[in-house]
Amino acid sequence: MNYIGNATTYLTETVLALVLYVVILRFWMQWVRANFRNPFGQFVISATNPAVIPLRKVLPSIGSIDTATVVLALIISIGKTYVVTSLLSVSISWLSLFSYSFGELIRCSIYVFGAAIFIQILASWINSHGYNPILDIANSIAEPLMTPARKLLPPIGGLDLSPMLIFIFFKLSLILIVAPIQAIR
Repeated sequence: MNYIGNATTYLTETVLALVLYVVILRFWMQWVRANFRNPFGQFVISATNPAVIPLRKVLPSIGSIDTATVVLALIISIGKTYVVTSLLSVSISWLSLFSYSFGELIRCSIYVFGAAIFIQILASWINSHGYNPILDIANSIAEPLMTPARKLLPPIGGLDLSPMLIFIFFKLSLILIVAPIQAIR
């Protein structure tokens, strides 16, 4: 019963996961062309710029893909996986480390989109007409998925069930894509 070790592992994993989520959020905000001129967007930019700007000098963008942000996210994910497995005294091969970390990027991206959709749902229940910087970004991130989902499953009696369709797709993606990638040994 190593209480200190468990607490250290938990705190380390949590801090590194939060850093990873901010970098992934930056990537998806850039991809969907979200508004970075609000306080939340400014936070994401200022938190990630110290690492992204130097990487951009070495890794230019490929089309609309900000390779510096993708590489930074992958580096953080690999570092997180390596540190946590080291704290748990688990040895892991380089292939397993890379595949698990890549799967982690996909999983975190799914969670970012899921959180954006969940924020939209909550806002529609509370106050959908007021401005909120987080809601603005959530709408920007969620709409590329919500629009096609609404075409497949239009509102029924004024009730929009398309988020359920997307959450089912997310769960299937976690089971059929992420889990096999992370299981590569």
